[in-house]
Amino acid sequence: MSLSASADAPLIPPAAKPQRAIRTTGTAFGPAHWLGANLAAALGYCVLGLAVSQFFAVYGLFPAPIWLPASVAVVAAMLGGIRLAPGIFIGSFLVNFFVFSASFPATVLISLGNSLGPVAAAALLRHFRPARGVFTRFTGVVAFILCNVLLHPAITATTGATAIALANDLTLSQAYSVWVQWWLCDSGGTLCFAPALLLLLGIEREATDEGQQAFGRNLAIWIAVAVGAIALFATLPLPGAIPWGLPFLLVIPLSWVALRISLRAAYSLVSLVAIVAAGATVAGFGPFQDPSIGNPLQLVGVLIVLLALTVLTIVSLVSELREAEAASRAKSMLVAAASHDLRTPLNAMIGFSELMRSETWGPIGNPRYRKYVEHIHESGLLLVEIVNGVLDLSKIEAGRRELTIRRLDWVHVAEACMRLVSPQAVQKGVILSTRAVPGLVVDADELALRQILINLLSNAVKFTPAGGHVVLHAATAADGCIDIEIVDDGIGMDAAGIAKALEPFGQVGGEGGGTGLGVPIAARLAALHGGALSITSEPGRGTTVRVTLPAPRDE
Repeated sequence: MSLSASADAPLIPPAAKPQRAIRTTGTAFGPAHWLGANLAAALGYCVLGLAVSQFFAVYGLFPAPIWLPASVAVVAAMLGGIRLAPGIFIGSFLVNFFVFSASFPATVLISLGNSLGPVAAAALLRHFRPARGVFTRFTGVVAFILCNVLLHPAITATTGATAIALANDLTLSQAYSVWVQWWLCDSGGTLCFAPALLLLLGIEREATDEGQQAFGRNLAIWIAVAVGAIALFATLPLPGAIPWGLPFLLVIPLSWVALRISLRAAYSLVSLVAIVAAGATVAGFGPFQDPSIGNPLQLVGVLIVLLALTVLTIVSLVSELREAEAASRAKSMLVAAASHDLRTPLNAMIGFSELMRSETWGPIGNPRYRKYVEHIHESGLLLVEIVNGVLDLSKIEAGRRELTIRRLDWVHVAEACMRLVSPQAVQKGVILSTRAVPGLVVDADELALRQILINLLSNAVKFTPAGGHVVLHAATAADGCIDIEIVDDGIGMDAAGIAKALEPFGQVGGEGGGTGLGVPIAARLAALHGGALSITSEPGRGTTVRVTLPAPRDE
């Protein structure tokens, strides 16, 4: 690089990347290891710098529209941090001094920026890096972009532009132009190559490994996409032959590869497409040579950014979703196992307390013991209710609650539920009643429908004072759906109370007992039927819970 170059000809900037906290402690390796790693970093930087600069020099581009050695600097910084800064510095020094013929002071300043920029970005990324890996979380991808694609090139561009401005007495606008070109050069080089190197070298992990049993098929798909991309940009610039927007459709097969094979395979393709697109476009080939396009290389940059960010974002979001699903399955299994283990001693506790309450084997004696036995019995029943509710809810949320839909006579189901709830209503002094259109039928799972009705009726009785009314009625709506309503003139609730009542363990009001699971379970069971549950209420004016079920099918 020569400092006599104009502001329109910025010299090569190396890259920088944030450091990753992966087994890079000072005691892990000896001096020989770090010496070898620095030599490898310097060699990789030099070879890529020489190849890229020589290729683009043939077409009069100085130093290059995309500086691939930036990826080497990024990977080295994430692998070894400050310990590999000397290797990055040496590689940058050799390329700038011998290939671009920069002066010694300018080369030192540029190389300092090219080595310290990636190290600083790596150190910052370490604080934001997700524990499971940069590319396994969307926040990790964002941190990677901010640190390595924005911050690191900004540091290298600042030192590089400063070196050129001092040597050539540039104006502020000229120096800014150099800075922008330098920043784009390093940013593009980092984005198109560094993630692939990090994954291929195992420095960063991905959420799922490639399935070995499908290796042959996956390899064939990878090769087909690669050959198609190369062929796309190997075409001669014939007007109208290939629409210039066609390369952007590569986002579809690349996304498929990322999701069905691996991120490593997909980003290797992104790197291949980036190199082929840049090289072919500079050489005058490919669909971006359309006469209507003013700056083909600008479209190459847009293509690289689109492919890279799409692949990284899709994989990170899917990774989060899969881990959330796995955690949910594990939670459901734990809840099921815990519920089973809890019910056994609870049933024994309830059974023994019932024997003591009935004094089957003789009088208890002290009245306090009788009171304690009553508390034990009531607590045991409440715990069983909670365990059963949690188990039901976990089954529904895990998708393991299966329904057997059949034609049901509404009157038969409603009367059965009213009989079960009536003792509770009689004890509280609440009047229960039901009404329905004669001959009304419902297509539903009988056990689930009874559970919905009993949960909602019990809830209505609990929050209705003595002398109040709870009415259960059903009718066919105008669209053929079945509307079931439980109406009470109890304490009612406001909007916040309604939202809380629909949440698991959400309890409204100060009435005793209950688990806070009845309404949420009823809502989820209604949704499983393809219906819905809604609540209308007002403080002091009662509550109406409506369950809408799909219209009965024609027989």
